[in-house]
Amino acid sequence: MLKQSKPLIYEEIKRRIIELEMKPGDPISEKELSAEFGVSRTPIREALIKLTQIDLVEFRPRVGTFVTQIDIATVKSAYEVKKNLEAFAAELAAKRASEEEIESLFQIIERFSTYDLIRDYKLCIQDDQLFHEIIRKASKNDILIETLDMLNTKTARFLQSIHYVIQQYEGLIASFNSIANAIRNRDSEEARIQTELHTRLFLEEMSKNFFA
Repeated sequence: MLKQSKPLIYEEIKRRIIELEMKPGDPISEKELSAEFGVSRTPIREALIKLTQIDLVEFRPRVGTFVTQIDIATVKSAYEVKKNLEAFAAELAAKRASEEEIESLFQIIERFSTYDLIRDYKLCIQDDQLFHEIIRKASKNDILIETLDMLNTKTARFLQSIHYVIQQYEGLIASFNSIANAIRNRDSEEARIQTELHTRLFLEEMSKNFFA
């Protein structure tokens, strides 16, 4: 493989962990990653240290480096925090989103109509995550973006691990449309309300099926 930059190495290892190409509990070999990415072990170690800060990697002294396990209690807590912060991000996005960002939201909604919910569950999860990522980036608030990105790493990996399939497809699309339309109409209060409703209903579904 061609030599990769530090940010790309970090993002690629992060992606593999979130999408379960590297599974919870898997050992991580700095030597193998170094050979794969065509770099010394130093940028690999730096990427892994950064991944420990968002709880995707753990160093065990005299044992090795491993992908962390998925902790259900932590995932539940992440969803509870996301409920309010995603709504705040949507409120800000209604004021600050570019026309390109708004158009991207509607493109995602349109793509959902092409998916087989069972076969394409990974694509559904990815586009659901992307929808919220666009909104938080449109908030133009760096601290909010960083916080939600961190929380998202926990929830996205959990959804991949359970092979999450959308339970209420029509309700999801209606909810996405309500959020996207509120942002397009620059209605910050409605954007906040609709996002809060969306995340609350999803949290209730997760609590009923997975959280004690």
